[in-house]
Amino acid sequence: MSAFEETYLPGIGTRYVVTTAAGDQLIIVVHDAGSRELYHATKESPATAIPIITLNDDEARLAAAIIGKTIHRPEAIERLTRLGVLVEWHRVAGGAYAIGKTLGEVLQDCGVAVIAIIDKEGKRQARPSPDFVLQESVQLALAGTQKQVRAAIELIEKGR
Repeated sequence: MSAFEETYLPGIGTRYVVTTAAGDQLIIVVHDAGSRELYHATKESPATAIPIITLNDDEARLAAAIIGKTIHRPEAIERLTRLGVLVEWHRVAGGAYAIGKTLGEVLQDCGVAVIAIIDKEGKRQARPSPDFVLQESVQLALAGTQKQVRAAIELIEKGR
C-alpha cells in the first residue's frame, strides 16, 4: 500500500509525497499560481529528488484525469459544487478580447463572481474590484453555474 503526505509550503503552495509500494517517491508541488512540479526520488536515494516536469493547470488536470479520474478539490469547493456552484480558475490568454478592459466592463450582468485573482507577478487578491484592468496571464477564480462560467470565459477571450 502507498503512503501519502501533504505539507503546506507558505508562499508557495502545497507539497504532496506519494511513496509507492516499491519505496520510490512521487513528489508533486502544487503552486498557488496553478502550476505543478513533479519530482521522483528513488528508494535508494530518497533525499535526492529528480525534476520530471512542470505542468500548467490545464495540463495537470488532463494528466490527473488520465491517471485516476480524480482531481484535488478542497472541501469548500466540493460543497459549492454539490450546490451547483462551479469555481474555476481561468488564465487570460494573449490576444484575449478582455485585455486592457476592466472586470466590470467585460463581466457585468453575466452572473459570475470573480472571487480572486493572481496577477502576472503572482500577487494574489481576493474579491477584486470591478475596475481591475485585465492583462495577459492574469488568473481569475470564477464562481457561478457551469453555464455562467463558460459564458464568462467566452466573454473574456472572445467578447461574445
